[in-house]
Amino acid sequence: MAIVLLARVTIGRSKQNPLYLATLLIASLTFYAWHVPAYSLLLLVSIGVDYAVGRGLGAPDASPQRRQVLLAISLVTNLGILAVFKYADFVLEQVAEVVGLVTGEAEFESLGWVLPMGVSFYTFQSMSYTIDVYRRVLPPYRSLWKFALFVSFFPQLVAGPIVRARDFLYQIDRRRSLRMPAIEEGLYLLIQGFFLKLVVSNHLGTVVDAHWNRAAEPGANSLLVLTVTLLFGLQIFADFAGYSNIARGCAYLLGFRLPVNFASPYIATSFREFWTRWHITLSQWLRDYLYISLGGNRRGRIRTWVNLWLVMTIGGLWHGAAGHYVAWGALHGTALVIERALGMHSQAKDRGRTVSLSWALIVQSSVFLFWILFRAEDMAQATTLFSNLSDLRFSSLDSLPVGWALLVASPIALMHMRTLAVERMGIAPPGVLERALIAGVSLYLCLTANGVNDAFIYFQF
Repeated sequence: MAIVLLARVTIGRSKQNPLYLATLLIASLTFYAWHVPAYSLLLLVSIGVDYAVGRGLGAPDASPQRRQVLLAISLVTNLGILAVFKYADFVLEQVAEVVGLVTGEAEFESLGWVLPMGVSFYTFQSMSYTIDVYRRVLPPYRSLWKFALFVSFFPQLVAGPIVRARDFLYQIDRRRSLRMPAIEEGLYLLIQGFFLKLVVSNHLGTVVDAHWNRAAEPGANSLLVLTVTLLFGLQIFADFAGYSNIARGCAYLLGFRLPVNFASPYIATSFREFWTRWHITLSQWLRDYLYISLGGNRRGRIRTWVNLWLVMTIGGLWHGAAGHYVAWGALHGTALVIERALGMHSQAKDRGRTVSLSWALIVQSSVFLFWILFRAEDMAQATTLFSNLSDLRFSSLDSLPVGWALLVASPIALMHMRTLAVERMGIAPPGVLERALIAGVSLYLCLTANGVNDAFIYFQF
């Protein structure tokens, strides 16, 4: 990071300098190769295929049939990379289970492949380009090495946000001089991101990790299950929103703007609104490239419900090759279907206050309960946790530092309340002095009260 920042303030002061952009590309490819060097070939294949497909899609003599074939090549390549390296073990395990049911005996042996870093993100990012060119909403990009910079841009390569070609490619050749407001915004986002990760997420993660398996033991305290589930819901927000802010902050300092990925999701009053606030770039990607392609809400009520459920189930599978991730996505899909069937997906202002508040409580309670599936090691553990919860065995939590955990999580509540005040009460957003105070306190706590330096949760996806 120090090298590219030095390049930014020297050769990259206007940002579109080819030498500066080349430095960013080399740094990005080096960053990716640091994990498993051989996996750089996968990244380069995705880049090369999608660049060539884009040029072919834009050819004046490309027939509709040829364009369909070219798009299929891009989809098969990128989804094939995902299927082989992320889902092969999952598929083989399911096949082994089916064989076991038929024959009475079956063995499953994991392939043991390390998941390529950021593969779920850069394949979706690269596919956004070919799909947009195919739909003629984006012209083919001419420079291969600059296209490679778009796909491999290191601040968000590992865990997003998922950046679309239409939102990034134009920035490569756009002049953006060093300006104090951009530097201030970048530093503010960096401090906020590191605070969420190092101070909030790491401390919450320590508590959750220490008590999760105990909560998953048969007959465990129902209050313990509720507590660790609540804390994990707060932990994963701090963890993922923290990374997204770090990525956006780095990009600002380097002269690029990345999309917002989180917008206080725990103030959402509907499942639909939750998914406009949580992992926004994935939600929008699934909506624009999958949901709409399936027909969206244009083919009747039943088809709309099916599309919603299918897209969310696929979204769960995107997060991980395991049954509990699929179940997590399917539950969110079911919730969206029920919400639409009841007419509760509209804006809260269209409903009475009591109904809106009641539904908001149902939404947020469900979202946190669904996190059990996301955090569980497998479906068996998730089933035990839900069983423990439904038994309603409540006892004291003497061994769990509830007060300390809630104190650590309090900044999340304050952030959401501040957003609520801006959006629903007409209060002005944080000004210069408030942001300076937040940054100062956050930086101090990062330096003096950081927790165990665990990896970001979304690195595994």
